[in-house]
Amino acid sequence: MTNIPAIYQGKLNTLDQIKVSPLSRAYTFSDSIYEVIPYFSGRPLCFKEHLARMTQSTNLMSLNVNFESAINDIQMLAATLSNQDGYVYYQISRGVDPIRSHIFQDDLEIERFGYAMPTSFASDPISAMLCDDERWGKCNIKSTSLLGNILAMNKAKLQGCQEVVMHRGGFMTEAGASNVFYFDSNGSVRTSSLSENILPGITREILITALQDTPYSVKEGSCAISDFNNSPCIWLTSSTKGMLPLINLNGTEYKLEENYQGYCEVEELFNSAMRLHLEASE
Repeated sequence: MTNIPAIYQGKLNTLDQIKVSPLSRAYTFSDSIYEVIPYFSGRPLCFKEHLARMTQSTNLMSLNVNFESAINDIQMLAATLSNQDGYVYYQISRGVDPIRSHIFQDDLEIERFGYAMPTSFASDPISAMLCDDERWGKCNIKSTSLLGNILAMNKAKLQGCQEVVMHRGGFMTEAGASNVFYFDSNGSVRTSSLSENILPGITREILITALQDTPYSVKEGSCAISDFNNSPCIWLTSSTKGMLPLINLNGTEYKLEENYQGYCEVEELFNSAMRLHLEASE
């Protein structure tokens, strides 16, 4: 971990040298938001969209952020990725308390932290576990309050799974760190409508837009988990996963129909849209 580029309050360093107060509200209350911006050969995917979602999250939490400073931080980190694939993790907290208190002071200095990580993005199908959605009720804020996700995903790990698909009252919400799409038994592409229980994923929107005016135009709405039993293909979308199919979903009868033509065609449309977005970032 010694050579990972990181930044704290505008000062570039390495991750092992970053020191954060134990009274940071990110640490004591998860009073913070974050973004993960993917880079491909050093080019960001949908930078403006990630910035817009970060802005929305800070507005919903009444965080008064200087976004010129935030953008400069992210660009400094991105420069360390050079021509590599990877991502920038960027976090904003309300600040550091003089003493732990639920009620924050009005004059706290916003706390900014991030790091850049070269990586190879996953592409092979993975397993997931179906579970109740027990998270807090404002999942449309990209908050660092992820305890519900963590408990569910580590329970899934014990079953040999790498993700979870969550539901409330028998209707799908999202995955632990992804949005969820699937083909229903009629061959329609389905995903849940956005709500306070669902994060508005950037990759989710890329896919929905790419499929408009095609035979695979996405039907958003209430998605019953009973649909999974007869689905030929369920897949996840996220900044670091792209489109990633599930090979099975524990708790259902679902099994991936490999080389399903509909998925292959959807993936091709998605990849074309991704290339256009990356070209636009040059």
